[in-house]
Amino acid sequence: MMFPTDWSAARAFSLLSLLLLALSSAPPCSADVVDGGRLFPAGVRYEYESTTTVLAGGSADNRDPEVGHRVVGRLSVENLWPATDAADEKLLRLHFKSLKFQTWSKKSKNDINRQFIDRKSRINRFSDQPFFAHWRNGHIENLYASSANSLTEENFKKGIAGLFQFQLSNQHTIEYSTLGKCNVTYEKINENSVSKRIDGCVLPTTLPPEIKHPDKIWQGTLRSKREGLLIYNQESFTDMSLEENHEYRTSFMNEVGASISSKQHIELKETKQNGDIFKANSFEEAINQLEKQLKLKLEKQNLSPKHEAKNCKHYNSCNKFNDVVKKYHDSLLDSELGKSKSAYAAIKVIDAIENSDTETIKKVLSDKKNKDIVIQLYDLLGAALNENSHKASMETLVFTDAKNVEQIERYLWSASIKFNPKIEIIKSLMSITDEKLTNKKVMDTLFNTVTAMASRLDRYNHTDTNALLCGELVIRTLERLEKCKQDDDECILTYIRALSNLKHPLSIEVLLSFAQHGNRMTSAYAMKTIKMFGPSLWNSRVLKYCNQIFFQLVKEQDSSTRVIALAILLESDPDYDLLKHVVKWLATPSEGYEIKQYALELLKEMANQNETSARLLRTVLVREKLNHYGNMAQRGLSSCFSRKFINYNNITGLVKNSQQIYSGVTKRGSVDIVLEHENVKYDLCSFGMFTTGLGYFTSLYDDSGKKDTSDEANLPATAGLELIVFGVHIRPFIMFSSQGQLMGHIWAGTGSDKTPIIQGISQMIEHLEYVPLSNGITAELNVKGTLSLDISGQIEMSLWNKNAQSIIEKNGGISIQGSLKLDTDLVTDEVDFALNTEGLLHMHSDAEFATKIVLCMQIYFVDTNVTTTVRKNQKVHGLSYKSYTTTTRTHPVSGRTFALNQMVNEFCNTIHSQ
Repeated sequence: MMFPTDWSAARAFSLLSLLLLALSSAPPCSADVVDGGRLFPAGVRYEYESTTTVLAGGSADNRDPEVGHRVVGRLSVENLWPATDAADEKLLRLHFKSLKFQTWSKKSKNDINRQFIDRKSRINRFSDQPFFAHWRNGHIENLYASSANSLTEENFKKGIAGLFQFQLSNQHTIEYSTLGKCNVTYEKINENSVSKRIDGCVLPTTLPPEIKHPDKIWQGTLRSKREGLLIYNQESFTDMSLEENHEYRTSFMNEVGASISSKQHIELKETKQNGDIFKANSFEEAINQLEKQLKLKLEKQNLSPKHEAKNCKHYNSCNKFNDVVKKYHDSLLDSELGKSKSAYAAIKVIDAIENSDTETIKKVLSDKKNKDIVIQLYDLLGAALNENSHKASMETLVFTDAKNVEQIERYLWSASIKFNPKIEIIKSLMSITDEKLTNKKVMDTLFNTVTAMASRLDRYNHTDTNALLCGELVIRTLERLEKCKQDDDECILTYIRALSNLKHPLSIEVLLSFAQHGNRMTSAYAMKTIKMFGPSLWNSRVLKYCNQIFFQLVKEQDSSTRVIALAILLESDPDYDLLKHVVKWLATPSEGYEIKQYALELLKEMANQNETSARLLRTVLVREKLNHYGNMAQRGLSSCFSRKFINYNNITGLVKNSQQIYSGVTKRGSVDIVLEHENVKYDLCSFGMFTTGLGYFTSLYDDSGKKDTSDEANLPATAGLELIVFGVHIRPFIMFSSQGQLMGHIWAGTGSDKTPIIQGISQMIEHLEYVPLSNGITAELNVKGTLSLDISGQIEMSLWNKNAQSIIEKNGGISIQGSLKLDTDLVTDEVDFALNTEGLLHMHSDAEFATKIVLCMQIYFVDTNVTTTVRKNQKVHGLSYKSYTTTTRTHPVSGRTFALNQMVNEFCNTIHSQ
């Protein structure tokens, strides 16, 4: 149907007019906000029953009876100001009456029947004055209150005010509360109820700085859930609740941790008419009228909680350093190193150090009663590493005194592992490196410590200042390396180790030069350092050099350097051509069979660890027809493999063994402990050994294959140990450096008794986190973990019987202790949790060399236990009332032995059958 043009225009104009009229009659804010704004009309008082409950307990896998408290009372809410210009702004008057403090009874073991019991407490000190909130568009803009009697009271009122932030429709918004800045999602359930979900909170700036290890495995996991439900009628809320649950677990065991649950709940009990209404043109004018009426000065505050510095200094209850050392003296003796007992005691002593001044620390160090543990005390000073502990160490250690060498090195080793060192302490140690120290061991350890600390600081707290310091140390290290004489291996290796700690790309070119043109020792160290840098720094130039070094395209290379270069190539997503050339190289008759055996072991390990590379290797073997005896059946003793010893809670523990054999004797070997968590690898400890010139054994070995034409057999007899802890190089320990020293050890039986190689205590976990609750309380999560290490060895050799036996024991005692504490002026609720265990990795070897070398090596973990403890404490302040429960569990962990390879198994059968 067609209409006249003038009629259609008139109709369109009328519709447009109606639409504009409808829009002009709508309020400036959205309909949803107006819907929220209709609640709490002026002139009406709403009386609620209010309950705030807090419970603390173990983790979800250790749900024993919790400890907790609650505050109950009567809460009145009324709107004093009917805003004239908009319905989305209110002045809420909040007033608490008849407050009671209650704790959870322990009389019934059945949690369902447990009840809260009234307790006398300091809650009667809370002010009886009302407080006021500026409500706008569903948000609490500010709080107005007279001076509170305590921070606990002030934060409690902020928690109550935060309940009245609400929206009544589906929407996402940002709210500021006692939780900080949070993302909040509202979802309408029906006409009279809305759910509230809170996540993505950014901590309030009023809380102190946190301490979080950048590696997730040392942080543990904190899971939080915050949800609420709002039920309302045409005027107000009839029922409102906000619940939150927080659970912390260590990364190592699910049941080691703690949890908090909090619930705020208000229920409408009574509605009264009230004539207290202020007529004002603005909110500020209404507040001024309110202050005049109450004759009070109201302080304007936001909802951020004020931190209650509740610590031992606040309560004047710090454990004195001297008393703590006295209590745990026997646990710190040399005989306890490597055990969980000393690791547990270490955390207690570190806590005491952190609360002690310099003079107190010096007094304990000089006490004659502590003479037998003074070295362990320097370990713990390095672990604490704050201003006072460092000052005490520097004032008691004399770097030029030979008697202080062991104390100096132990302090520096422990300090080098600290993940968050202070830049002032690093600069203090740097100044000592400028001095001329005659003791090369101290100088080596000092420079390694400084570079390790600077690298960690820059890596974990990357700022311009920290990056500048790290860069300065890289340049200084390269300059000192350049000044080393070409034949001074000791000098060169000192600064190559420093570069391995710095892990800076500026050092790549220098290290590549040493790898390709250095002597057998410096080239191997340089290549090992590049490998420690990891794939992130293995660019195309590095891979090109590794290819040249392994295939000896430029010059002949040391076998150790070559196999490390090959390991880098195989860990860098090798392509088809590389794998083809490596497998073809295995059939090269001019190559020594031990290096070919080691290369084959690397190929097998690559296939075990990387499925993509494994498929590519199978393709190469089939297409190139290389899967035959000549390539894949080498006869050497060298080995390279990894074995799992932990597969729990998303953590995989690996033992990596590498033994490069030369003529029947380990030329270079290592046993590494590696953890994998969420596809990230963490190197815990690497224990290595190197030897040269053991010609006596070389002459006895089966030499039916090609003779090694290198000068290996003509080198001086040396043997040493290398240790890397948490990625930090410890200077090598030389057992002997000449044939004379070796024979001296043999005739004197020096190693017949168990001899410590390296001992020490270091801190591996340091975590401080704050968990603000919606009720205004802030929970403090504090976790520390220590490692007590004892690596010792024993060797017996008989030239008469022509046999030898050796044992190397890597014993590590581990203790993780944490607490989740809610500390207020009313009450302290605390959950302490702990894990204590020992990791005992032993390497046994038996050798016979009557006619030819027969070597049996065994690597195994010893049976051990994991002990977990959860203790829940409650203390009501102002009363003698205390409550605590303790739960201890022991988990046995079976030991295991790791197979090496078929040839070693045959040697073991031969020796043990005799």
